[in-house]
Amino acid sequence: MSDELEPAAPVARKVRSIEAAAIAGLIYSVLAIVTIQLLNRSPSLTFDDAELTAWYADDSNRAGLILALNLSAVSAISFLWFVAVIRRRIGSREDKFFATVFLGASIAFITAWILAAAAMAAPAVASTVLDAATISPAAITVSSGMSEALLLVVAPRLQAVFVFTTSTIMLRTRALPTWLAYAGYVFGILLFLTPLITRPLGLAFPIWVALVSVELLISRPKGELRIEPLRSGGQGRPTASG
Repeated sequence: MSDELEPAAPVARKVRSIEAAAIAGLIYSVLAIVTIQLLNRSPSLTFDDAELTAWYADDSNRAGLILALNLSAVSAISFLWFVAVIRRRIGSREDKFFATVFLGASIAFITAWILAAAAMAAPAVASTVLDAATISPAAITVSSGMSEALLLVVAPRLQAVFVFTTSTIMLRTRALPTWLAYAGYVFGILLFLTPLITRPLGLAFPIWVALVSVELLISRPKGELRIEPLRSGGQGRPTASG
């Protein structure tokens, strides 16, 4: 009896792994959207010294930025898990060139993402530890400017590279639907064409990740094993699907 169940166990574990990683992509998307909204509440670079000091003296304002920093870290972990399932889905079909760019772009993007959130939240953290009045408005402006540069200039280009390589891998391996790959190309072009120092497509990238994650949840790669339902008088057995 136990011997008949052994082949099904690895299959079940693989399916659970795909589902867990796809859910991680959805978690990233939700947390990233919330983080972006919280970071957008930060004071404008046009604020004068008195307005900056007053803004950071407010406990709720500081708490919002600190929460955004925490959420950005969790979303980064979720995004890396999402990247891992894409590579697992591709498996032996992975092209080393595109895989290197794909993995490098994802790591570079996550680094820029966390640094941007940290730079934006740094004055809030300092104001929580120290007196808000002792925080230099000039230091706040520089920190906020660095965050804006990462979010508005660096991140969109890294996102575009990630989307381009992911879409190319999709087309080459047929690991995900073709329409999703072409939609990714369109989105990547829009990211590259976004003018510098302007608000990027912002929420569109987390939404795209969510779309890919949903597709991972509802689809199954060709040739992947599935477990037949239990039949009377016998145990289910794994068979090839597709």
